[in-house]
Amino acid sequence: MVKKGDTLIEVVLAIGIFSMVAIAVVAVMTGGTSSTQNALETTLTREEIDTQAEALRFIHASYLADENTEDKPFTKLWDKIISNAYVPQLDVSENQKYQQYNPSTCQSIYDDGDGGVLSKAFVINPYKLASSDPSSAYIKYNNSDSDKFKQALTYPHLIFGEDVTNNTDNSSLASSVNSTDLFQAAGIFVIAVKDPDSTRVVGNTGKKATYYDFYIRTCWYSTGSDTPSTISTVIRLYDPKGIK
Repeated sequence: MVKKGDTLIEVVLAIGIFSMVAIAVVAVMTGGTSSTQNALETTLTREEIDTQAEALRFIHASYLADENTEDKPFTKLWDKIISNAYVPQLDVSENQKYQQYNPSTCQSIYDDGDGGVLSKAFVINPYKLASSDPSSAYIKYNNSDSDKFKQALTYPHLIFGEDVTNNTDNSSLASSVNSTDLFQAAGIFVIAVKDPDSTRVVGNTGKKATYYDFYIRTCWYSTGSDTPSTISTVIRLYDPKGIK
């Protein structure tokens, strides 16, 4: 009795169908992993933004309470922050840069650091707010120390000395950085913008008021994407010294 075997065409067809199914399964699994990774990165980025926002609110509240203290440590910190703010009446050419945030690439932000929006950038190191000198919490971008502001390799976050000492083979670098020192602000920065209306009046008091808008910006590349992901927010804080 002669039994017929599979023909070459049947074998090729079976392999083709199996390959299509295998590719489809891998694509679905990869897509699910990427979505999960992107969701995690977005959540962590929002937490970093919230940390900066809460730090600014804490500084502002402490600055108001400083009126009853002798050395006024948070007044010094607040003055540092607002001294580097954009003044729209003076920085007319820069207005669009801080109002519109749609970078073509994340690196383009840092390439434009000298004289661009990043020249006014800063971050708050929350570890330093509880130190004897809170003003050290203010980390400003400057050309000589621009390595502290870099594009994020993963998601936007602050990297502290502890992270460096735990993840580097460079013993000299590890020993020179304290665990609460800011090593790098990766993909995140803040800029302050002063109230453009110098004649604003509060209610029926006849007194002028000044506020500052703090733009918190982030930029990074999500898994499998070559298009920048950005999340940003703005908080407004009033300065009593601006009320006359």
